[in-house]
Amino acid sequence: MAHREVEAKIILPSCQALEEVEQRLRSLGASMAEEVVEEDLYFQHPCRDFAVTDEALRLRRRSDRVELTYKGPKEGGVVKARKEVSIVVNDYDAARELLESLGFRPVLVVRKERRYYTLPSDNVVVTLDRVDELGCFVEVEALGGGEERVLGVVEKLGLSGYPRTNLSYLEMLLEKKRVH
Repeated sequence: MAHREVEAKIILPSCQALEEVEQRLRSLGASMAEEVVEEDLYFQHPCRDFAVTDEALRLRRRSDRVELTYKGPKEGGVVKARKEVSIVVNDYDAARELLESLGFRPVLVVRKERRYYTLPSDNVVVTLDRVDELGCFVEVEALGGGEERVLGVVEKLGLSGYPRTNLSYLEMLLEKKRVH
């Protein structure tokens, strides 16, 4: 099912800052929904360049499920917003083989350890991420949209002064690999 993803991604100066954010979350009444390791394999379209069209296709593997997700181009604005369509598939290897048989080619794997927190009072999900090769981040996503709610939670968490990015982890990793 398609929905509009609305989120802010905050760049933390160090991974120790995750602990401070976690304490603030608990003091606001948030509860940890789950802790997982996610491996996202991104694909390039056979006929158009996703880097140019600002789209993404990923196959995500977790311990409990596999998802195939399309992300549309980012909309302008203070926070990152874009169309997202995601389906659950029951076989990672078969899904990868299907995509590759259709001409999609693997680009890069993004691996991250994630802690998902819910803040029901604000109807947002806060994700604490440790991303291999990149560092630590906080993502604040409004369920059902809502730029104001995202920015309000960023402020409540004391993260307003931290740098934010609208780049995906894939874009950051590709940029890092180009520089090195």
